[in-house]
Amino acid sequence: MTQMSDEQFRILIETIRALAPIKDDEPQSKGSFSNCPVRFSGQRDHDAVDEFITAVETYKEVEGISDRDALKGLPLLFNNIAVVWWKGVRRDAKTWEDAMQLLRDHFSPTKPSYQIYMEIFETKQGGGEVIDSFICKQRALLAKLPDGRHDEETELDFIYGLMQPKYRESIPRHEIKSFRELLDRGRTVERTRH
Repeated sequence: MTQMSDEQFRILIETIRALAPIKDDEPQSKGSFSNCPVRFSGQRDHDAVDEFITAVETYKEVEGISDRDALKGLPLLFNNIAVVWWKGVRRDAKTWEDAMQLLRDHFSPTKPSYQIYMEIFETKQGGGEVIDSFICKQRALLAKLPDGRHDEETELDFIYGLMQPKYRESIPRHEIKSFRELLDRGRTVERTRH
């Protein structure tokens, strides 16, 4: 067995450290977007952009893709005009967050609140539309408003007034305190009234 002096041991440790790979602040990436099925073609549609970003960020997280590798691989997910757009803005995207913000800013400009309100109030529940579908669509519109704009009670008032009369006649508004209650009561109405 070979013995080392303290000085020899210190030199050995320093040499090993010097030869070891330098650790980045960012964890090593485990995947890439090469097998990601999601694509974006550049449609100017808030919902399409939102769905794309949600799907890509979920895939990125599940596959353990680092922000740096995700930024490099993002063009793999673009088609048509989105490819051309990316070529023009890629230098502006220094981080993953920058890229997602650029995507939102260009393809999904925020609608002004008044337009969202117009959409909400011009969409009454259709004759054959089930309560789940109607409330889901209306809440998705409400979610596009700035955070904290309305409490749940006010949002319930908006949606309640747009529901079919058969629901309003069976469900007194003052008895409903949450969307969960409204959905439960609405489903009961659907089961009992065919």
